[in-house]
Amino acid sequence: MVLNFKLIVGIIGIALIACNALFFIPLPLPIPIPISLVVITSFQDAVIAYSTFLLTITIGFMLYVVGRREFSKLVKGSRIASGLLMFFGLILTVGALTFLGIAASSLGYDIRESQLRRISVDLSTYSLIFLWCGFGFVSGALWLVDGAKMREVKVLPWKKEIDLKSQTRYPEDLLARYTKRYPHNPTGVLEWHIHKKMKEGKTREQAIKELEDIQ
Repeated sequence: MVLNFKLIVGIIGIALIACNALFFIPLPLPIPIPISLVVITSFQDAVIAYSTFLLTITIGFMLYVVGRREFSKLVKGSRIASGLLMFFGLILTVGALTFLGIAASSLGYDIRESQLRRISVDLSTYSLIFLWCGFGFVSGALWLVDGAKMREVKVLPWKKEIDLKSQTRYPEDLLARYTKRYPHNPTGVLEWHIHKKMKEGKTREQAIKELEDIQ
């Protein structure tokens, strides 16, 4: 029940972050304009608009962090899920850095033009933009990392299984002796003794041979 709850929380977080990723996508115009600049025109105040953006991505980021492990387990090995996560992660990182550069240039222009009154009024807006872009970049970077990990997880258990199969052949007499001495975990103790001797520079075959000779 706890795992299901965390998974639902993580999916809600993904949805909230994905909405913000869409805001960073530029419109296909002669001069590319991020969708967010068009969206804020529906708000009466830019502070309210960017406060809404910041609130959604902050909540989304926190919810995703809570449920990211369960979400990763659910979609592990899925190239579609990892591809989508990395795609939106790339949009977030590139879009956040681009929008941050635009805002920084605008602030620098206001300072150079000595529009002190305008700066004092818009400083709260700039602060919200910088925070929003910061959370967008961090969320995107996290999605890029998680997406890459999701694509790799199926390979690791397969390799591990092959390695274990190649290490489970023991001489019958040796295994019988360890079964008698260590009935709780004979193969585990045997592997541990083999590993100790291999750390001394011996091959696996040499280590097994020495253990066979020990009475």
